[in-house]
Amino acid sequence: MKFSKIKDNDIANGIGITMSLWTQGCPHHCKGCFNGETWDFNSGKEFKKENLDYILENINKNSVQRDLSILGGEPLCPENVDGVIEVCKRFKEEFPNKKIYMWTGYTVDDFTERQKEVLKYLDVLVDGPFQQENRNLSLTMRGSSNQRVIDVKKSLAEEKIVLVEA
Repeated sequence: MKFSKIKDNDIANGIGITMSLWTQGCPHHCKGCFNGETWDFNSGKEFKKENLDYILENINKNSVQRDLSILGGEPLCPENVDGVIEVCKRFKEEFPNKKIYMWTGYTVDDFTERQKEVLKYLDVLVDGPFQQENRNLSLTMRGSSNQRVIDVKKSLAEEKIVLVEA
């Protein structure tokens, strides 16, 4: 897995303050994407054990309570999915009560079996590609109206898509 950056204090992605991991590489290339610099699979840095250790050691740095946001790029593309699952698994082992937010251009209805593995670790999933023609900056946690903000725990329990209540 490759990543673009880790942002320690992010107030734009998730609820409250999160530490954000930006994966590198995206096959979707959505027109109007605000993060086009993360598309190139040949850019970024290789995600290593030290990077995961940094996240785990600094998630509560300076007594600030943070959750984890994972976005990109595309966290669930074949090049990144295994690494993202490992990050989520380790994070939840260390911090079972902290939330993990994830943004993906894929829709959960079309996830591969491997992509579905990440669901057992996520709390909130924003799915669907950004669509310039449906852009709406007043929406919570998403950029276009076709994207869904999914309560993953409730969705798994009820075996149907349950959206986060606004």
